[in-house]
Amino acid sequence: MHEIAEFLSVQPPFDTLGDDELAEVAAAIEIEFAAAGTIILEQDVATPQHAWVVRRGSVELLDGQHVVDLLGEGEMFGHAALLSEWPTALAVRAYEDTLCYRIPADVIRPVLGRPAALRFAARSLAGRYEMRRPEIDPLSTRVIDPAHKLVGDLLRGPAVIAAPSMSVRAAAELMVEAGSTSLLVDLGDGFGIVTDRDLRTRVVAAGAAPETPVSEVMTTPARTISADATGADALFEMLDRGVRHLPVLDAARNVVGVISDTDLLAVETRTPFHLRRAIGVAASVDEVVAAARRLPATIIALHDARAAAGSIGRVIATVNDALTRRLIELAEAELGPPPVRYTWLALGSIARREAFPSSDQDSAIAWEGDGEDAEVAAAVRAIAARVVDGLERCGIPACPNGAVASKPLFSRSLGRWESAARSWLEDPDQTKALILTSVLIDGRPVWAADVAAGRLARVFAGAPDHPLLLHRLGVFAIAHRVPTGFFRDFVVSDDGRRRGTLDIKSGGLVPVIDLARWAGMAAGAGAASTTARLDAAEAAGTLPSEEVATLRVAFELFTDLRMQHQVAALREGRAPDDSIDPKRLEPLTRRYLKNAFQAVGQVQRTVANSMGLRPR
Repeated sequence: MHEIAEFLSVQPPFDTLGDDELAEVAAAIEIEFAAAGTIILEQDVATPQHAWVVRRGSVELLDGQHVVDLLGEGEMFGHAALLSEWPTALAVRAYEDTLCYRIPADVIRPVLGRPAALRFAARSLAGRYEMRRPEIDPLSTRVIDPAHKLVGDLLRGPAVIAAPSMSVRAAAELMVEAGSTSLLVDLGDGFGIVTDRDLRTRVVAAGAAPETPVSEVMTTPARTISADATGADALFEMLDRGVRHLPVLDAARNVVGVISDTDLLAVETRTPFHLRRAIGVAASVDEVVAAARRLPATIIALHDARAAAGSIGRVIATVNDALTRRLIELAEAELGPPPVRYTWLALGSIARREAFPSSDQDSAIAWEGDGEDAEVAAAVRAIAARVVDGLERCGIPACPNGAVASKPLFSRSLGRWESAARSWLEDPDQTKALILTSVLIDGRPVWAADVAAGRLARVFAGAPDHPLLLHRLGVFAIAHRVPTGFFRDFVVSDDGRRRGTLDIKSGGLVPVIDLARWAGMAAGAGAASTTARLDAAEAAGTLPSEEVATLRVAFELFTDLRMQHQVAALREGRAPDDSIDPKRLEPLTRRYLKNAFQAVGQVQRTVANSMGLRPR
């Protein structure tokens, strides 16, 4: 038993147990041996009465006959079905001769029910098993998920590099010889890039001469990515930029290769690339709308592929960006460009890249200049109105509170935006100052970022120098109270009232998002995701590390539960919403939600006490 306890003590979630508790678990464990090829746990059977921890060897997770994952020493299986109280989603087969610790359900459930095990539980409830054939490291027999591999490790070979004067004929021959779909053009102070698609569209289809220099058909500058970024980072950079190749740079900024979308097919389904492409080539608003109708199916496909909820949210935000940009291009083609340049800003969850199927459109627009020229304002707002209307036709409703770029309150010259933002910082008690600050600080440029992004960011970077603003934002951050838990089939709010549904957005996510925004602003962090703001708050000390960890875990759990709920609505052809029926939650899920609510509530109370506030 001592050996078992010692082994478990460094494995999650057992690493949260004290010595006596570990000893009790170890005493209840049964040792099970399975020869290679033996089925340990069948697929689609009733909720198992045990969970297993691999002590030596490894096991395969099977969807039918398809291997979807491989677990090694210290990893647990069977517990996900115990947590959800559903039949087992996958079969488990010994990949090699394997020794397991088998733990009875009544012993493992209390372990998984501890608040300290919340992160492990959140991930288990998500059931994030990779549903594609995994890459196996033959030395460690562990699955290597390309989403978590470094980009440098995903490269298939060195980059093909040419001088700007090389002919397209010679470039094509060089690419064929190297088996590459791209070629980099060395410009001395950077790189251009020529892809096989460029050769088809800019040379063959355009009738260009074979001796045309590659400098005339390249794209410049080529977007790059660091070799120590992850495969998932590369995927989202490609989706964001609408490209399918990224030169990879080492720490010394030297090119070490080029990663393409085909190298990342094991990271996500390719559907988002196809959708992004369809939007980019849409020749009319009707075609943009038709392309957008594919988004729900894309979301369902990503969820079925066991993509993390946060990753799906980033894809939704990326698609929203692509729709916005294409609608702007079509509006300008029809109405003519305005007389000044302007920046389109995404706001809200889209801006933070924390989007859901139900996310509406929140936006603002800022144009060059300091005054309010009526002619300029009318021209810019005419473009904005076309875009807002087009997004509504795409199934993305306008913010019900009017936070869209076609409204005068959210469309101003850059000078007027800066003046307004400074006034909010200096006098946060003026009408709507806190709300507008909270909304605009999320702003992320989608169109012509160089016009406004830097100047507005510099204004909000001064937030730490305005204690009254931070105090008011602290009050704002604790205004949305989380529930205290459940009573039978009711959600119990902090005032004791009982409701028949759980609003997972206002009762879960919003309190965490607001706390992160306040703490991030106090740390000088502007537009960023919720997790990035929490990181900044921890680094600056505006929130203690333990509270940051609590909020991260709760945010992960609430995000995953909300995404699962909304994807289920998409499958059934219903409009996604945030109202979850407590009767449909498994008992252990309720327990974890209650733990998360209580943990977030404690952070709110701690913040309130530290600022001399009284949470409502």
